[in-house]
Amino acid sequence: MSFKIKPFLKKRLEPKVFTGLPLTIFIIVFLILLATFIGLTNAIVNSAPIVNLDNNLANTLYHLRTPQGVKVFYTITNFADQITIVILLVLSLIYLYFKKELAYLYAIIITFIGAEGSAFLIKILINRARPGADLAYYLETSKSFPSGHSTAAMAFFGFVTYYIIHHINNNSKKSLFILIGTILIGLIGFSRLYLVEHYLSDVLGGFLIGGLWLVVGITFRERHFYTASIKNGKNNTI
Repeated sequence: MSFKIKPFLKKRLEPKVFTGLPLTIFIIVFLILLATFIGLTNAIVNSAPIVNLDNNLANTLYHLRTPQGVKVFYTITNFADQITIVILLVLSLIYLYFKKELAYLYAIIITFIGAEGSAFLIKILINRARPGADLAYYLETSKSFPSGHSTAAMAFFGFVTYYIIHHINNNSKKSLFILIGTILIGLIGFSRLYLVEHYLSDVLGGFLIGGLWLVVGITFRERHFYTASIKNGKNNTI
């Protein structure tokens, strides 16, 4: 049977079917994030300019660090601490369960476990040492790449932002919550740099891994949304 490209493309670009345009968009975003992550990982292993940039930025931030700044960013970094994130996740799961929003509940589990599990395995695989103890604000025992805090921040707070904007109709409020979520995630990532617990590439790698699994979680929830819409006789789009 010969492959016909026009019908294939038409199906991929169908806006009212999840397996059409919506899934195509999710796949493209996922592949872009994956390619970027692979390129970054390869650069960390093989590229002297990336390593030099990481080291220079770490030294610069160390010399710019102030006691007041340390207090602020130590507080911010704890928003994505393992204990804090797990507590917030459990509270989120309880909330979603009693709200009977099971698609969101399963999606956030997939996002979080996938992101955390990937980060854990990649830390072992890359086995990158953290910045020197003379630079770091406090001692961390796990490996440096990717940043676990950045991974968790992107995966968890990214999903929370996604959930919130799907429960409000005002576009201005949606934009505000997207901005708040972006700033929070960015500040958590920067806190790892300011405290010199990670290199820049570690933080970017964490954001990318968290972003990859965020796309997976959102895709899962949107697939459920489209399925429910079809069963209810609706043609909703994202």
